[in-house]
Amino acid sequence: MAFNPKRTPPAELARLVEAEAGGALPTTTPSSPLASQPARRRAEPTVQINFRASMSMAKLIATLAEQEGGSTRKLFARLLAAAGHSVPEGDLHPHVNRRRYE
Repeated sequence: MAFNPKRTPPAELARLVEAEAGGALPTTTPSSPLASQPARRRAEPTVQINFRASMSMAKLIATLAEQEGGSTRKLFARLLAAAGHSVPEGDLHPHVNRRRYE
């Protein structure tokens, strides 16, 4: 035989708690530090892009990316934006998720 607890509806449960407390429960409103902040937009999903290139092109891309701050994603996003394409902000300024030992 399994134990099946009695399910008390929320309104009745609130009435029972209030009666037990003597009817003097203060009303509360939820207040959290997050409630005052606007909701963050979810980042657009990312995909991995691979292509074959010559060794000299790969070295050129790596060199240019290092000059841009070390990210090929940022390099390509900046080049596309400079060419007049609409590039998402998350690609122009990606979140850096590298481990730092300094």
